[in-house]
Amino acid sequence: MEDGILKAISTDGSIRAVIASTTCLVADAREKHQLSFTATAALGRALTGGVLLAPMLARRGQVALKFQGNGPLGKILVDASPEGTVRGFVDNPQVELPLNSLGNFDVGSAVGHTGYLHVTIDQGFGLSHTSTVELATGEIGEDINQYLVNSDQTGSVVVVGTHLTSAGVEAAGGLIVQLLPDHTEETICRIENNIGTFGTFTFLMRRGLSLEQILGRILDGFTLQTVTAVHPVSFKCKCSNDRFFEALKVLGKDDLVSMAEQEGKAEGRCHFCNEHYYVGKERLLDLARSD
Repeated sequence: MEDGILKAISTDGSIRAVIASTTCLVADAREKHQLSFTATAALGRALTGGVLLAPMLARRGQVALKFQGNGPLGKILVDASPEGTVRGFVDNPQVELPLNSLGNFDVGSAVGHTGYLHVTIDQGFGLSHTSTVELATGEIGEDINQYLVNSDQTGSVVVVGTHLTSAGVEAAGGLIVQLLPDHTEETICRIENNIGTFGTFTFLMRRGLSLEQILGRILDGFTLQTVTAVHPVSFKCKCSNDRFFEALKVLGKDDLVSMAEQEGKAEGRCHFCNEHYYVGKERLLDLARSD
């Protein structure tokens, strides 16, 4: 299944849903950052969460998620846009922990059970707003759900998952289902029962089901109407060599000359995608002369 995102709403007005497959973009993130299995599971869930939240919360701008727990992974930062692009990193990408008691990657312990999730929404008008909630479990999905409940005061179900084998990322994706004003007490119970019956999100992906089919399984009993066609999503960073060069302009003339003479170059690395950038000695001196 190719990476993509799809929105739907129930015809009775009780729920709306957004669902995404993110296998390729999570695999890209793993390769770029040389992530361990545990770090891949954690960042993969966070990237998927960003992909799902961006079209819900920011129509033109972007959504940033920062998971700051007391676990060994350190900070996880994700930046996503409604256009389907996302980027992210984790402070300590090589952290590896034993599987938990259920035989799954112990993302909760890696992120930490104590800490905060900061969600920054930029609508693209030059102003941004940040909300902060305590981490629920450190498992990413539950933490995003807690944010939605606190911010919207409505019930929701958040499912994000990353399935890995020795060969790499086999499946990644997730969905968010939000309760609308016309929901009943039975609505959330039906969704949770369906999830328990049909298995995990990545299990359904590995069976070869499309996003529409997975949505139909998890939301069995609801009549759904898709709001959009499947839209592609990808891991894409905003960095470039030109941006790095522009950033050097904040340095003073003496600093630029010193860097050119002592190091022979300026070197920088993007935290989001791990890309390295270089500016040579002559260009640094030209920049110093123009300062």
